[in-house]
Amino acid sequence: MMALPQALPSGGADNPIDPDNGGDPFIAEDLGEYYYTYTTGGGIILKHIASFCDTTVLASKTVYSAGKDGIVGDIWAPEFHRINGKWYIIASAMFDSNRVEAGIMPREPDSSGDDRYRFGFVLENVGGGIFGDYIYRSRLAPGGLSNIDGTYLQRGSALYFVFSGYVGQGWQCIYIVPMENPFTVKKGAAPVMLSEPQYPWEQHGWRVNEGPAVLERGGSVYIVYSASGFSSGYYALGMLAFKGGSPLCKANWYKSPLPVFSQNPAEKIYNTGHCNFIAVGAQVYMVYHASRTPSLADSPRATHIQKICFSGDIPVFQKPSRAFNFEKPAA
Repeated sequence: MMALPQALPSGGADNPIDPDNGGDPFIAEDLGEYYYTYTTGGGIILKHIASFCDTTVLASKTVYSAGKDGIVGDIWAPEFHRINGKWYIIASAMFDSNRVEAGIMPREPDSSGDDRYRFGFVLENVGGGIFGDYIYRSRLAPGGLSNIDGTYLQRGSALYFVFSGYVGQGWQCIYIVPMENPFTVKKGAAPVMLSEPQYPWEQHGWRVNEGPAVLERGGSVYIVYSASGFSSGYYALGMLAFKGGSPLCKANWYKSPLPVFSQNPAEKIYNTGHCNFIAVGAQVYMVYHASRTPSLADSPRATHIQKICFSGDIPVFQKPSRAFNFEKPAA
């Protein structure tokens, strides 16, 4: 059996690394420096931070704001990805119903918004590296599906859009579709559903699979996703493991029947979800958000981090903890 490192004594003050922000956090590395973003709703703010586990802000920049390109607001879950040497931002937003066709999903008449107009979109860097300038490239609506929480999966020269979309009942499911380039879905390609909220632990609050994040180790590929309502108190992470063959075949993915990461009431950590993974040297760390109480009305989502262990190429998730399960880097 693999011996896992234990959380280091720290007085429980390590997590969260950002107690004031952190819905849908994302940390990226460029040239040995670290950059941080999260959902703000009205735009995309990129922060140059002290380290992967220290969100002290060295510089901050708003790289995009709602009110143009058909986007009216609700900009959620921005991510920064370097593809073929160039940086791209992928996020989701509410689009103007007078400028785009409604996406495929049932209308929710009691909702304050109309989720049929939520779609992914892509910005492309036009100079200055990750902290440079970006231009709007496209709205992503594969197969006409409204969608949120998009990310990329790269397999050799092939690129895929992985996202949370809707089936006829209004459930959010994880889909994959091939891309021509980072801002264009392959013409005529039909999205393939990889996972739907079939287990009870994916149905607290409402049925949800969302927030996919790709984790690679050696030759192995995983999609780690969030399940259950984000404010249910039971938000948790599930995992799909790629078995080989075409990523576009659902049968080629093994779905864990149990959550791989969930709340830790003993340390008052709830609503654990919407992660991303960052490699620092030979180590891999998971950035995620969580709250101190089951209700988000009592505590906001805040950014946490912990080291991911591996058994061979299989990720091993420890319980969420206030104390880091790794040594802090030297200052």
